[in-house]
Amino acid sequence: MSGVSASTLVIFIASILVAAGVAGTLVATVGDISNSAETRGDAITESIDADIEILNDGGGSNFYDKQTDTSTITFYARNTGSAALSSEPTDIDVLVNGQYISDLGIASQNGDDDGVWAEGEVLEITVNLDTTLSGSDNRLTVSTKGTERSIEFSV
Repeated sequence: MSGVSASTLVIFIASILVAAGVAGTLVATVGDISNSAETRGDAITESIDADIEILNDGGGSNFYDKQTDTSTITFYARNTGSAALSSEPTDIDVLVNGQYISDLGIASQNGDDDGVWAEGEVLEITVNLDTTLSGSDNRLTVSTKGTERSIEFSV
């Protein structure tokens, strides 16, 4: 009789240890999911508050300036969201025909270059390209804080 109760006790202890391990794993997983959902919620809230509009239509003589081996694109963007954004070149992403452009010049049309892109403020953004563009299927995309706007233009 004692042999049966000893083996039953060992099996009982083993099942308790397995249950404790599974419970610990579930608690850690639920905590990770909760943190992920909170982070995603914050990002969605931030992107809802952020909104921009490109004021150019992709035409005009000052929009695209072609030099010998380089060219520049100058466009205007307005912060139409309900929150201030950063006007630092590292916080505004610009793509031209799918290529990331890091050489930007940014100037506020309000005259205050304090690094803050206030609600309703218009920025003049100059994109310096290492090459020249051609054709009519060119695309400029601007994004910041989860909001993105694009325009197509011809050169």
